Amino acid sequence: MRRNFSRTAQALAVAVGCTAIVAGSTGVSAAVGATGVIRSHANWRCLDADLNTIAGNGTKVQLWNCNGYNNQKWVYDIRTHTIHSQYNGRCLDADLNTIGGNGTKVQLWDCNGWSNQKWIYDAISHTIYSLYNGRCLDADLNGIGANGTKAQLWDCNGWANQKWTV
Repeated sequence: MRRNFSRTAQALAVAVGCTAIVAGSTGVSAAVGATGVIRSHANWRCLDADLNTIAGNGTKVQLWNCNGYNNQKWVYDIRTHTIHSQYNGRCLDADLNTIGGNGTKVQLWDCNGWSNQKWIYDAISHTIYSLYNGRCLDADLNGIGANGTKAQLWDCNGWANQKWTV
């Protein structure tokens, strides 16, 4: 009996500890309603909602030289796990048509509360994870040296193109 209690207590301690680590790592990085740019560690460009497609759902999300415009400002809400564009209030969204594998399109879409619009920023690893599938927000290595680099989801690998400052 004591052995079972001890194992249960250990499992509970691990679960509570993991919850505290996740809450602590996100809570330290950004307060609810914090607004600012999201920068890639690969080239220090800003996460950018494409002004050519920003009028509706499906807005392209890319990297661009930081310019201070609202299409590059984001609100990370740790209570709802959403990232909103300050420009139009739409949510960062992993496209459900391509979410099955690496290269998932990341776009802006009307906020709907679905898990493909839920994100966790880990300030320790500087990684933004999708709560839908655990993949990382990734700057496409095929275009990393230029404006217009595609933002996508990819299996987490710890490389600089998956590290962000929020």
